[in-house]
Amino acid sequence: MSLNHSELPSFPPFANWKGISQYFPVQSDSVWLNYCGTTPVSTYAIEMMNLYFQEYARYGIFAPSFAEPVIKAAIRGYIAEILVCDPSEIGIVHNTSEGINLYSHSIQIPKGKRILVLENEYPSNVYPWEHWKEKGVGLEFIPVGKTPEDFLLNLKQELEKGDVFILSLSPVHWCTGVVFDMEAVSNLCETHHTKLVIDGSQAVGHIALDFSKIKVAFCAFAAWKWLLGPLGLGVVYLAKEESKGFQLIFKGQASVVNDSSYFPYRDEWKPAADQFEQSTINFNDWIYFYASLRMLSTLGFSRVRERIYEIADLFKKSLHDLGFTLESDAFPTVKTGILAITGHKDSAKFQPERIQSFLKQKGITTAVRLGRLRMAPHIAIEEEHVARVKDALSEYLNQS
Repeated sequence: MSLNHSELPSFPPFANWKGISQYFPVQSDSVWLNYCGTTPVSTYAIEMMNLYFQEYARYGIFAPSFAEPVIKAAIRGYIAEILVCDPSEIGIVHNTSEGINLYSHSIQIPKGKRILVLENEYPSNVYPWEHWKEKGVGLEFIPVGKTPEDFLLNLKQELEKGDVFILSLSPVHWCTGVVFDMEAVSNLCETHHTKLVIDGSQAVGHIALDFSKIKVAFCAFAAWKWLLGPLGLGVVYLAKEESKGFQLIFKGQASVVNDSSYFPYRDEWKPAADQFEQSTINFNDWIYFYASLRMLSTLGFSRVRERIYEIADLFKKSLHDLGFTLESDAFPTVKTGILAITGHKDSAKFQPERIQSFLKQKGITTAVRLGRLRMAPHIAIEEEHVARVKDALSEYLNQS
C-alpha cells in the first residue's frame, strides 16, 4: 500500500517566504523565538492529522492514506536525505534521552577508558552515560572555549591522551549557539580511534550534517526543535558498521522479525535501527512528524537552513544597532540560528531575566540560558516580526 498523495494536503513552495507565518498560528499575535526549544504546531500538520483522524475513525488501523509501514518509510527517507545516510540506519524513539540511554546501555566500553561530553551540555547527553562511572569508565567534560577553534584545540589535547573511547557531542551548543566543525571533529576522532556519538537536537534541520563525510557511530535527536515535529518524538541513527552484532539490552514485542505474528515466540531480532522501536508506537505523532518533514521537504531542507540564517542575521543587525553584544560576535563567519545575547554597551541595562519578562509581556517568547538571553528564529518568522522585536527592545532600553 502506498500513500494516496492525490488526497493529501499540499504545501506551497513560498518562493520569497512572504506570508509563510500564516501557517503558524502562534505568530498571529505573538513572536515565538524559542524554536530551538519547542516548536508550536503548524496548520499544515493540523490539516494532515485531521485527515488521518477522519480516516482512522472510519477505517481504524487500515486508514488508506496512512499505512504505518509507508509512513515509517517516508519519515526514514526524509531523515536519510537530511543526514545523507541510508534509511535503514534510522529508527524512531520518544526523545534524545531514551535513544542515548538505549545505546549507552547496549554497548561495551573497556574499563579504564573515558567518555567525553561538552562543557555545560544538555542533561540528555550527560545522564545516559553516568552509569559507566560505576564500571570503571570516566565521564569528563571538554571546555567549549570562546570560538570553535578553541574547542578543537581543547578536544585535540584530550584525545591525544589516548584513552577516550567515546566523544558524545552536540554539534551546536544549546545555550550559546556555537557551531563546531564536525568534519574536523570526525577526523580527530578517527585519528585517535574514538567513537563519535552525536546529540543532534540542536543541529538536525539547523546546520548541514553529512554522515557520508562525518564518521558517526550513533546519533539521537528530538523531533520538536528545528524539524518542527511533535513533543515526545525522537529519532536515532545507528551506523551500519556499528550495527554489526548490535543488540539492545531491552527486548519488546516489536524487537523481533515478523512481530505481528505473536506465536511462536521468536529469537531473531530485527535489524539494528528497528530494534529501538520496542512495541506499539504513538502513530499520531508519526503523522504530525511526517507532515512537518513533508512541508520542509517541499520548501527544501537546505533552503530552510539558509532562511533560518537569513532571519538570524536580520536579528543580529537589529541587536547590534541597539547596542547588544552576541556570543556569535566571536565567530562571525560561522552560520547559526541561535542568537545568545551576552551584554549591552550599557552593562547596567543587560539583565537577561528582566528583558525576557518584558518581552513576554509584549508577546515575544525567548529563553535565558547560562546568563544569556537566547533567541532562535525559524521560517515562521518574517521581517515584520524582527521589527516588532527591535521596537520592543528599544522600548525596554529607553525605560530602563
